[in-house]
Amino acid sequence: MLLKVKDLCCGYDGVPVVENLNFEMNEGELWCILGANGIGKSTLFKTLLGLLKPVSGQVLVQDKPLEKWSRKDLAKVTSYVPQSHTPPFPFKAFEIIVMGRHPYQNGIGAVREEDIRAVQDALRLLDIEHLAEKNYTQISGGERQMVLMARAIVQGSSLMILDEPVSNLDFGNHAKVISYIRKLVSMGKTVVMTTHHPDHAFIPESRVLIMENRSRMRVGIGTDIVTEECVHEMYGVDNKILLDVQDNRQTCIPLY
Repeated sequence: MLLKVKDLCCGYDGVPVVENLNFEMNEGELWCILGANGIGKSTLFKTLLGLLKPVSGQVLVQDKPLEKWSRKDLAKVTSYVPQSHTPPFPFKAFEIIVMGRHPYQNGIGAVREEDIRAVQDALRLLDIEHLAEKNYTQISGGERQMVLMARAIVQGSSLMILDEPVSNLDFGNHAKVISYIRKLVSMGKTVVMTTHHPDHAFIPESRVLIMENRSRMRVGIGTDIVTEECVHEMYGVDNKILLDVQDNRQTCIPLY
């Protein structure tokens, strides 16, 4: 078990946003978190990352309470890719990525050979070697998203938390990112991502956490729990879930 959430209540200043959360995540799993805007997905992520103290309940990472982890040690186990990021300085993409190696350095040290190798491996894995020397401020939002994913990869963490990783991507890069995420899972990483694409729940190896309201959630396999009625309840949109018989894959389409 990599992550365990027990009777968790998340919120701000003691006021709950979501409550009664219970689930466990193991190594090498892909998790999709579905729910409407404002339901509390980002609040949950902040709590899992230790950026927000639980109102009540507990988060365990590798059977150890989250509050007992040092920030440096936790960064070796858990990495985070935000939904969007505004760069303060015109760093090179390579420099942004190598910042993910900070937990393995003593203070602010020089970049070592092993750090460079880790960055090069991540660039190759995501097929973005051409971005390495470009200014982070001058590349597209989708390209920045790929760079931030590479930064998370070089942390070497077992758990990767991605906040809507395909929100700024075109159709082609959307497909590539999902392919890369599946590759990371096959390598033993646990990837947790929020998404507004019900189709992601039908990725063969994915598990799904549906946040229905403040105190009710469902956990299971996407093909079992993501139904047309469920999608309508979440988003208020009529939809149809279709089966591609040839590939044995399901897809959800809105009915405009």
